[in-house]
Amino acid sequence: MRTTTETLQSGRRREELTFSFGPFRLVPRRQLLLLDGQPVKMGGRAFELLQALVQRSGELVSKDELMEAAWPGTFLHDSNLKVNMWSLRRSLGDTQVEPAYIATVARRGYKFIAEVQASIGEIEGDPVSTEPAYVSRPPLLRDIVGREAEIADLARTLIETRHVTLAGPGGVGKTTVATAAARVFASSCRDGVCFVDVATISDPMLFGTALVTALGIRGNSDNATTAVMDYLRSRQMLVVLDNCEHVLPAATMFAGRFMTDTSSSRLLATSREPLGTPTEHLVRLGPLGLPGPGCALATDQAIKFPGVQLFVRRAAEWSDYQFVDDDCEAIARICHALDGLPLAIALAAAQIGRFTPRQLVAQLDQTLGFRAPVTDGATPRHETLMATIDWSFKLLSPREARLFGLLSVFSDAFEAEDAVFVAEAAGLTPVDVVTGLGSLVAKSLLNAQAQGASLRYRLLDSTRRYAAERLLADPACRQALHRHAQRVLAVFEQSEEEWNWREPADWTQRYLGRIADLRAALSWAFGKEGDAVLGIRLTVAGITLWSETSILSEAQSRLEFALGLAKSIACDDLLRAKLACALGWSLFYARKLSNENQLAWLDAIAFSRSAGNVEYQQRALVGFAFYLLQIGQIPRALTYLDEATALADRDRDLTATSEADRAWAWAHAFAGELSKSRLVLDRLAATYSLAEGRSRKDANEVYRFITVRFNLPFVAWMQGQAEYAAKLADDAVEAADRGGHWVSQSNALGLAALPVSLESGNLAALAHYTERLRRNLERERISRWIAVERYFSACLRDLRGDREAVEDIRAAIEELIDCRFLMRIGSYLATLARAYLRQGRIVEARKAIARAIRHQEDQGERWCRSELWRVEASVLFHEGEPQLAESLLLQALTEARAIGAKTFELRIATDLAARWIATGRRPKAIRLLRPLYEEFTEGFQTQDLVAASHLLQGARACA
Repeated sequence: MRTTTETLQSGRRREELTFSFGPFRLVPRRQLLLLDGQPVKMGGRAFELLQALVQRSGELVSKDELMEAAWPGTFLHDSNLKVNMWSLRRSLGDTQVEPAYIATVARRGYKFIAEVQASIGEIEGDPVSTEPAYVSRPPLLRDIVGREAEIADLARTLIETRHVTLAGPGGVGKTTVATAAARVFASSCRDGVCFVDVATISDPMLFGTALVTALGIRGNSDNATTAVMDYLRSRQMLVVLDNCEHVLPAATMFAGRFMTDTSSSRLLATSREPLGTPTEHLVRLGPLGLPGPGCALATDQAIKFPGVQLFVRRAAEWSDYQFVDDDCEAIARICHALDGLPLAIALAAAQIGRFTPRQLVAQLDQTLGFRAPVTDGATPRHETLMATIDWSFKLLSPREARLFGLLSVFSDAFEAEDAVFVAEAAGLTPVDVVTGLGSLVAKSLLNAQAQGASLRYRLLDSTRRYAAERLLADPACRQALHRHAQRVLAVFEQSEEEWNWREPADWTQRYLGRIADLRAALSWAFGKEGDAVLGIRLTVAGITLWSETSILSEAQSRLEFALGLAKSIACDDLLRAKLACALGWSLFYARKLSNENQLAWLDAIAFSRSAGNVEYQQRALVGFAFYLLQIGQIPRALTYLDEATALADRDRDLTATSEADRAWAWAHAFAGELSKSRLVLDRLAATYSLAEGRSRKDANEVYRFITVRFNLPFVAWMQGQAEYAAKLADDAVEAADRGGHWVSQSNALGLAALPVSLESGNLAALAHYTERLRRNLERERISRWIAVERYFSACLRDLRGDREAVEDIRAAIEELIDCRFLMRIGSYLATLARAYLRQGRIVEARKAIARAIRHQEDQGERWCRSELWRVEASVLFHEGEPQLAESLLLQALTEARAIGAKTFELRIATDLAARWIATGRRPKAIRLLRPLYEEFTEGFQTQDLVAASHLLQGARACA
């Protein structure tokens, strides 16, 4: 049989027509452009343009021919061609004054001028990024003018300093320099670079949440900043906080906390003003270099100055401008008038198609109210930028101007379809929008970036703030914000549908990039001028994203607010049921299982019944049952599970049916009905396999494969199949690891791998799995497993002879009890009692086992009753009560046999046999122990079978 790897390779290696030029390879059939073997991001239109040009290398390709190649059968303004050609050139890094790949033939078209070689050969499958899936990486910049020295200096400073702030006025290029320096410095960071665009949040209270999201921190933390510190402490990472000025207090507090921590990570912030921490290393970024006032320069001299070079590049990009000696002085004066600010220079250069350089000088003199060159009394640079934006705005057509203001509703990147939807609020047509987007990009008021097969647009921070002020004066403002929220709702409702079929990593990347707009839409909807019902629907639509990315803390606060509001206003019961179910699951992963969790589940059950929705009734019943199992209410959980499985009998296609079956089996196992539980668990284990695909259906199959192995291993171990149990548990851990299911992996470790390793006496496995759980908690911090990891780590140390470890076992158990994580707590306390006995601490062992038995009885966990009686019998032996101890062991033996717990039966029989041999009843001991030992077919290296074997050998030797 062919291996999976061979199958994948054979499916991905094939003969392909490719075009090579410079370091690039173009593979038309796959719509793939490779740069040194790695894929280059570019929009689908840009790819069509590149293909058309490359296939006719050296020939003039007219504008009409290119438009037909990219937009067949569609009439569009040629600004769209310019936008996509600009995007293409940036993807190729071809933005210098003298192009290397694509030359413009003024007013006619374009020509591909690089040498192209066509070939047919084998191409490997699409390269896959090795970067972590969720960490927000810096944008890739290829068009940086005149900042080489600043970038190098900043990168060197980061080597010596943990916190650097790059300060400067808006539009001076802080983001560009910081991003470039971060990429240079990245090789010094073992764990890479995380880029946090703070401009995408308007509420300082969301600062910590934005950090958690950007870093890809998953789990449930009571404090976002603490979670970030915990995450960074063991890492060597550069965190870039871009555009901090509007949330300066929050950024300052974080930086102060960051510097008091022992992390080896670095912090690079950009802001218009310093953060103001005592340990901050401040770097001020100045304007681009310009020729001195009044210098008479030729083009080859002037172009060496970065400010002039930037102006000429931008003018050439959009207006086919050719730099000539006669324009040198005028362009230098323009750059001086604009204080050397890159954004202001780009805005001015974008007008070259409308004005000559000399006309632009006159425009600046008349419109901005100052003359070039600047004097000592010049307008501050921030005012220069805003005045330039205002001037550019006033040159827009009325429709362009209105569209520009409307676009400020987007907090992050958006697509043309998003803009079309919002712009309907102001009566703009789709043609108005598509043409306007191209024009705004051409005028440097809007950025375009490739994502997947499409272009996404984004306002820079300075232009967004200006546009937002303009929108406030527009009568369509409220309607635009409402339309924005409706569009976000449509996007996230679409995400729910796509979750069922889209490849998980692709789904996450696609919709996590929308979270800033989801937050903004929620803030508006729940505000004074908003729409509360729309906000509730938005919250429901966001549940899948919060759940998939495990942003549980944010989900919990959003859900609590929305559910509280939904109860007080007219609202659909199914929406309420969805909110309550999601809230129940988010609280499920909190540190402490509180009564709020119970109330959420009861709400979910009541609302789903009222709505008449059978699927959500089952989800709510199963969720509540899992909660009850966690807090040790087994009989009550069984009542709700009987109702959930009855619903499944009516409809086996319900989403939660497999979870209902698994929970039912788990509850019956805890109740001591091992055979009944095992039948269901074996059926579920045989049903779900490790699918090899990457679809959502396959991911769900893998998830169920993993989850059934949370419970089956421990049942199998109790029934005497230690090796099988260990294999099942390890299969779950490894499957979760391959799929990046960190919550599931923690569950597999805490519920299966660690308990089986501890009870089997496999210290090597116990050490391995505790370390894996510890590492896992760094990736996805689920509070409940912190105490579980401490418990098993302390047990390991105790078994290795650390006499201090017993107190850590006790402390971990107390923390679990405080968290109300009471499932199996009786067996944990029995382990503590055994540890006390090994140290001769009889009184403390008696208290621990008495407490264990109380929990077992109160919780209805019959599965461990015989084991607790066995440990109590050991305490009685140490207390000098051998007859009582022996009588209790006989009761325990009967109990273990009654529930079919062969492993516990063997343990008890071994203790009894040892007692009988010591008191001269050797034949009786052998008759008890040998048949039971011989029933086992595996697990002969476990501590229980080893102890039984040694006892039997010793007894026979003395016979």
